[in-house]
Amino acid sequence: MKTLKWLKRLGMALLALIILFLVSGIIFERISRSEAEKIKPDGELAKVGNHTMHYLKQGSGGPSVVFETAFDPAGHLQWYPIQQQLPKTYTTFSYDRSGILWSERGTEPKTGQKMAEELHTLLENAKIPKPYILVGHSFGGTLTRFFVQQYPQEVAGVIWVDSQHPEDEKYLSPELYKMVNQGLPGGFLKFANTFGIARLMFKNMFPAGAEYTYQNSVMPALLYKSADAVLEEQDQMKSIKKEAAGIQTLGAIPLYVITAADKTRYNRFIKNEKLKKEMLTAWDKMQQDLLKMSSDSRQIMAPESGHYINQDQPRLLKRLLMK
Repeated sequence: MKTLKWLKRLGMALLALIILFLVSGIIFERISRSEAEKIKPDGELAKVGNHTMHYLKQGSGGPSVVFETAFDPAGHLQWYPIQQQLPKTYTTFSYDRSGILWSERGTEPKTGQKMAEELHTLLENAKIPKPYILVGHSFGGTLTRFFVQQYPQEVAGVIWVDSQHPEDEKYLSPELYKMVNQGLPGGFLKFANTFGIARLMFKNMFPAGAEYTYQNSVMPALLYKSADAVLEEQDQMKSIKKEAAGIQTLGAIPLYVITAADKTRYNRFIKNEKLKKEMLTAWDKMQQDLLKMSSDSRQIMAPESGHYINQDQPRLLKRLLMK
């Protein structure tokens, strides 16, 4: 009988602690969001359809380098250090897709075609000089296909930075395909975003160096704005990849395929040696297959890089852009 009473008291105490934790989390999140609203955009805002989008423009002259971000809540911040360090003798442009950071969500669906149209309208309204050199990392590489398909005459070149292959299912075993495409836990992330846990989870997602202090501050602070749009892009990922697979060529537009080549890059994520070896082999094959997308293509290996080549070997990318 005493044991039962003790268990009931313990249960009540645990329930009280959980309620206290959740209430504290909500209060913390509300205060954090209030403070985040005071953070001024580092770029400019332009009207795109029925909403505003945020972009960061540096330099002047053409051709213009247009950066497309990966599947990432950091938006344009992914390219921030490189954009700051490139010469100001030509235009560089990065932006936040709808719903990410300072860009409003709007009402257009998250399809490859619509995202390309929004980017094109943003470039026009921001008066970015043509032609464009498109630089897309990972999922961003997939999205550039749609832009080239719709506006080929405005594109001077394409650079894919360890780009996603839209038909990766052909190259991976069912087990590995499921592993690498499992995505973020949507339900948990929404819960974590409400109670202030998400901003702690995504703290220090960029490297620890001084050049990333700004990004490590802004990205988690504004995560509450980005989370829903990122999850929406995740929900649409399969259909976007299917659409992209139907775009079979970029024509004769010059294409550079920059490929991560650090053999240890999957050690943290894939513990099974057989699957790790399969992933390395499959990724190399997919990257080589991307070269077929243009009659004027070239592959550049990044031997010291994991997936985020722009962080691991930024000089490689900067040298290519400065040619």
